[in-house]
Amino acid sequence: MSLSAPLGIIAGRGGLPLLACETAKSRDVPVVAVAFEKDVAEGLENMAEAHLHRLGKAGQTFSLFRERGVEKILFIGKFEKKLAFRDLLFDMTATKIMAKFLGKSDSNIMLAIISEFEAMGFTVEKQTDWLPDLLPEKGQVGKKKPSTAVRKDVAYGYEICRKMAGMDIGQTVLVKELTVIAVEAVEGTDAAVRRACELAGPGVVMVKTSRPAQDFRFDIPSVGAQTARLLADCKAGGLAVEAGRTLVIDRQEVVSICDRAGIPFMAV
Repeated sequence: MSLSAPLGIIAGRGGLPLLACETAKSRDVPVVAVAFEKDVAEGLENMAEAHLHRLGKAGQTFSLFRERGVEKILFIGKFEKKLAFRDLLFDMTATKIMAKFLGKSDSNIMLAIISEFEAMGFTVEKQTDWLPDLLPEKGQVGKKKPSTAVRKDVAYGYEICRKMAGMDIGQTVLVKELTVIAVEAVEGTDAAVRRACELAGPGVVMVKTSRPAQDFRFDIPSVGAQTARLLADCKAGGLAVEAGRTLVIDRQEVVSICDRAGIPFMAV
């Protein structure tokens, strides 16, 4: 029986919440997880004490964590802004958080929520503390070496992507022959990849970076096998992520997909 205080997880979509639960289990730390979508909560039931809450009932979430003795909170997974607009019935706690929004950017929303948790006495953890070995170091990640043209597209895309990420627009750009084909916005990475491939065909290069002032407590950019498969289907020219600041989920599978498709995969 664990003597550690439970880790409280606020779980969004994707595979990261489950990976964080696995890390907690390996450290003998129990997990109390709250999700705002039914399938997300159900996906964590075997690894955590999972609860489905409405986004607008923040007071319910605070009460649960206090009752379970939670001291540390981890925000993990993809949280879509549309959830905030779907649930318009807010309790007093949620209303207080909403009032702190300085704008409708992802960063401002998350900072308002985090500040409220901290005001309640909780410590909000860095995602990287519970997701070890997912940040690639600088260099070639896959077997395929990038051509000079791909390297130029990556360098160009990197500069554009950092600017877009800094403006809270998106953290992915797709370029071809030094031309921006698509920029990720609210639709997400995979939709941006599909759009770029439809517009420019084979050879597009995907670049993903963090924000210049990335807060590692939330929304660290990530790439996984689903995106790699899309790039392979589109006959993409390359995949580049920011070294040490972008998560690669299911790294072995992502590398395998890129290698089989002949896509250069690098961390820059």
